[in-house]
Amino acid sequence: MQQIIRQIPSVYDVQLMLKRMALDPLYNVDIDQRQVKLPLPGERQLDTVTLGFVEHQSKTYVYIEAPESREQEAVNKIERIFRFHQPLEQAAGHFQGTELEPLFRRFYGAPLTCDFDLYGCLIKTIIHQQLNMAFAYTLSTRFAQTYGVFKDGVWFYPGPEVTAAIHPDELRRLQFSQRKAEYVVDVSKSIVQGTLDIDSLQKKTDEDVIKELTQHRGIGSWTAECFLLFGLGRENLMPAADIGVQNGLKKLIGLEAKPSKTEITEWARRWSPYNSYASIYLWLHMEIPDKGEDMRAEK
Repeated sequence: MQQIIRQIPSVYDVQLMLKRMALDPLYNVDIDQRQVKLPLPGERQLDTVTLGFVEHQSKTYVYIEAPESREQEAVNKIERIFRFHQPLEQAAGHFQGTELEPLFRRFYGAPLTCDFDLYGCLIKTIIHQQLNMAFAYTLSTRFAQTYGVFKDGVWFYPGPEVTAAIHPDELRRLQFSQRKAEYVVDVSKSIVQGTLDIDSLQKKTDEDVIKELTQHRGIGSWTAECFLLFGLGRENLMPAADIGVQNGLKKLIGLEAKPSKTEITEWARRWSPYNSYASIYLWLHMEIPDKGEDMRAEK
């Protein structure tokens, strides 16, 4: 194994990043040790990559252990997932004086990170449609552990060829709805048959990606927007129909009811071009209670 050391921006909040990544039971994350292991799939073999984050003299470094023969591939994958280059300081500055300024103070440096691979991201997002977070992760975990591969402490999602061969009734036994089982299989068949090329989406605009994805049964606007966020790492996405986003705004601003999709879309015009960070911080607002909430809960 080859060890690579990279300095990353100190504004990048590694602890918050790891906490959010650890929400997915399939991810091998050690928050205390500040470490995460990633799958590195390939046509000939499956490898793993280990990242460890260390702070030294006010600087943050990432130590990467990767197979020597796949070093550059591993580094490229890590840059895509963790996006160490993202403009977190500019994004925080952009939200000064807005409704979201308290969140950008509280979660300053929380980054946008991507899922480990594009296909896994798309399938996981389809599985998570219209489910509460706990059961959504239960279902995607069952799927990966039933049809994927476990190696060196890391789960590899099944490839589209594997999923395309599954009969929807098999997924029903994992507690998939009939339609969702069909969506997962049908989208995988589209990828295998070449009518959906998810790798090519990386070069297309947000609008074109949404237009292309939503032509496929089982992929609506929310799924396409989440794929843009967590698959492609686009920085100006606001999934206005997302319940977490709506509840986050309701809680933050003190609204009597959840804001409508139209209202959120109007706010998003002013939050552009950093709507993806607004989305992430609103989700964090719902996922991580502040100290005042913890104290009130104990009384």
